[in-house]
Amino acid sequence: MNQEVVENKETKEQKDQIEQESDDNEKNEKKEQILQQEQKKKKKKNKKKKKWGEEEEIMTDFDDDWQNKVKTSHILQDPDLPQHIKEKYAIYENNPYMMIISNVPLNVQLKELEEYFNTLITSLDPKITERPIKSIEYGATKSWVVLECSSKEAKRALVTQDQVQFVNNCKIKVERPRKFLERILNPQTKEGDLNAEQKQEDNTRLYLGGLPTYLRDEDVMKLIQSFGTIKYFNLVKDTTSNTEISKGYCFFEYENTVSTAKALKALNNLQIGDKKLKICKVQGEPQQNKKINGRDQPSNYAGSFLASCDLLRMPQVQQMLTIPQSALIPSKVVQFLNMCSIEDLYEDDIYEELMEDIRSECIRFGQIEKIEIPRPDKESGFCNPAVGKIFVKFYYQIPAKKAKFHLAGRTYNKRTVITSFYPEEQFDYKDYLING
Repeated sequence: MNQEVVENKETKEQKDQIEQESDDNEKNEKKEQILQQEQKKKKKKNKKKKKWGEEEEIMTDFDDDWQNKVKTSHILQDPDLPQHIKEKYAIYENNPYMMIISNVPLNVQLKELEEYFNTLITSLDPKITERPIKSIEYGATKSWVVLECSSKEAKRALVTQDQVQFVNNCKIKVERPRKFLERILNPQTKEGDLNAEQKQEDNTRLYLGGLPTYLRDEDVMKLIQSFGTIKYFNLVKDTTSNTEISKGYCFFEYENTVSTAKALKALNNLQIGDKKLKICKVQGEPQQNKKINGRDQPSNYAGSFLASCDLLRMPQVQQMLTIPQSALIPSKVVQFLNMCSIEDLYEDDIYEELMEDIRSECIRFGQIEKIEIPRPDKESGFCNPAVGKIFVKFYYQIPAKKAKFHLAGRTYNKRTVITSFYPEEQFDYKDYLING
């Protein structure tokens, strides 16, 4: 009897153990199912993140140790760049808080850009309370600027912008440093092909000079439209006076080469009033140089000796060649040009002599506060575009006016000195490349 009771107890215990094990197994299976579902969800999220690579980059950039990446940047191995430029570019490329602003007009100041982007970023994300821009500086040229954001939120807001509308309907581009540097350091062959196509197109553009200045746009158009349909026309005018007067020449282009050939043949040496017209292609094969006293003289086949220079077609260069408005406004700072060569400024003794000469000459007109002579980098040989200029800041405006007036046209080392006023604010900010 006792033995039966013991056996029944054992069978019950076994049953209970089996039931418990089955319950545990069910629980474990359920847990595994839940874990599998969670893993699937995570995988889906990761796939979505991979598709949206830009967003993932924004979120993870800030966690990287970017200062170590700077030391191993491939830019540092570039043999064509000076060492200090390579170091700067490596920082631009890897610092997660930096952005590049390109296509910047030359007459725009850094302070204007800083205020504009501070306003833009706070309007994009009103939660940002501190100033979004931590620092701003020019790149290798004044056509692009490097911004450093003060926070992750400011960078994320700025990354969403590609092209923004600046003052006077000017569009400036917002780019990641890595993409921008890849573009400028590794120019594509496509750009060269585009330039070649542009040159081919420019070969059909014509220059027409010797026009009477009283002729208006409509009068000149009537003359040249008799040979074909016009694709481009520009009568150059003197904009310095209140009434725009023609300078006596224009540029134009026909839609086909047949019309171009007809105009070249018919309009050259055509008598209009007391003048004879001169027509030629803006670019093409140069004519044979004339000889005067046995020496070759430069060709004038394009209406101007400099017209064959491709650099002059760039808007930035054209703007640099114009007289800035700031040069006409009186200031305590006077800018001197054409007093020395870049080679002179490499030598310390010549630099010191130049500094002493300019000081002794300017002190005659009044007290001098500061003299600045930008110099090239001796180690790399890199020359800032401001090298060759000399700036003298007086304590008062009257001595500055006297110095500008009396020293203009004087000679220094057989060089004719050119003087102009320079904005005091930009001089104090060490911005020596004002145009516009």
